[in-house]
Amino acid sequence: MRLRRTIVVVGGGFSGTLTAYHLLRRKVRARVVLVDPSFDLGLGLAYSTQSHQHLLNVPAGKISALPDQPDHLLRWLRKNYDAQVKETDFIPRAVFGRYIQSILEPMLPLLEHRQTTVLDCNVRGGQAAVRLADGTEILADAVVLATGNFNPAPLRGVDEQAIAAGVYCHSAWKNETYAELSPEAPVALIGSGLTAVDVLLRLRELGHRGAVTAISRHGVFPYRHAGYQALDGPVIRNTPKRASELLHVVHRAIRSGADWRAVVDSLRSRTNELWLALPFVEQQRFRRHLQRRWEVVRHRMAPAIADRIDAELKEGTLLQRRGSLHAVHVSSEGARVQMRDSKGELQEISAARVINCTGPDMNYTRVASPLLNSLFAQGQAVAGPHGYGLWADEAGALRQRSGAFSPILFCVGPPRQGTLIESIAVPELRQQAADLATILAERFSVHQQTDSIEAVDQPSVPTGEVAGNYELAS
Repeated sequence: MRLRRTIVVVGGGFSGTLTAYHLLRRKVRARVVLVDPSFDLGLGLAYSTQSHQHLLNVPAGKISALPDQPDHLLRWLRKNYDAQVKETDFIPRAVFGRYIQSILEPMLPLLEHRQTTVLDCNVRGGQAAVRLADGTEILADAVVLATGNFNPAPLRGVDEQAIAAGVYCHSAWKNETYAELSPEAPVALIGSGLTAVDVLLRLRELGHRGAVTAISRHGVFPYRHAGYQALDGPVIRNTPKRASELLHVVHRAIRSGADWRAVVDSLRSRTNELWLALPFVEQQRFRRHLQRRWEVVRHRMAPAIADRIDAELKEGTLLQRRGSLHAVHVSSEGARVQMRDSKGELQEISAARVINCTGPDMNYTRVASPLLNSLFAQGQAVAGPHGYGLWADEAGALRQRSGAFSPILFCVGPPRQGTLIESIAVPELRQQAADLATILAERFSVHQQTDSIEAVDQPSVPTGEVAGNYELAS
């Protein structure tokens, strides 16, 4: 007899894959359906890169996918990748993608993968009718949005002609962004965060030698990782109500002799707690004045990559320009890129290609997602208080237009940036996936006992064994 209850996970990247894994690991008494158009689950945008130039920005000893097994990645790496790998090593993202796939592999016989996209989700009668692009519909008792990141926000001032001519590239991840580019041609990057670093590495890997100019409002690249003496605990013990208080405590700790990296990392376990304790107006002040400063010290570069950035800056093959983009016009050389500097004066450079590296658009009311558009129109979801992501409670339940939190719709990963300041890094995502799976497994266990549903026989799940080249998670 088919299980009457169904959980649909929308998105097969890191967050969605781990959510499905934990549901099945906990032997949830429900059918688990993961909807993602990709054949390769577990990779998403971050880990689908095949370039080994793209390294994780967290050392291997701190990025296990399983919160209850902190050394799980290290054990897998030493068995399947490099027996000599150390906790402090920064591995390629492509290798980490293989690791995520290996975790899901023993659960694949239990998982229903629908290789398509979700067009609509209508909540009615305590269930959600999930309409798929392949023309089918799934009646779900719970839906988990693990949609990952969307394309960058549109940039003002970019000519339609520049887009049509392929001179301006809105996505840093498409192959055509790098196609038919002369090795010596100048390139402009809009943004100087980790996406810009990835693009520079990709350009050089493909043989590009020309000058690359990174334009951003603050004109700084992420800082580098380096060793430090860890602190005994978070430098902020209380819960300040002003953003300036947070800054003062951090500065005081650094002035007292603590390494700034140790200070920043000491706050990792409390970051979201501190954020949620700030009043709305103080959160706004933080985002306006401190967020970029936080990002460049929080999301740091692997040392080997930082060395390459420093070398390119020293050689003059990588240039930093501080300012805001004003316009991109087609020219005989490709494009005229106009920017306003810190004094408001208009500056201009020429580039054969302009690549948007500003990062994902977090204004979900304008991203090209039929599913989100439908949920917003129905009042089943609302943007976060600051207009970012989705508004969700601590368990990930979506807030509805009425102010109530949905018993059916949930989210994990980047969408939770509607209410959290940290929801894109592995420590948060792995915990969210495990916690939500526990909540749903317990809920459906109670429902199952109440409804006396007879389940189909399920294949046994191997634990702690070896299949092929992969160590299976227990």
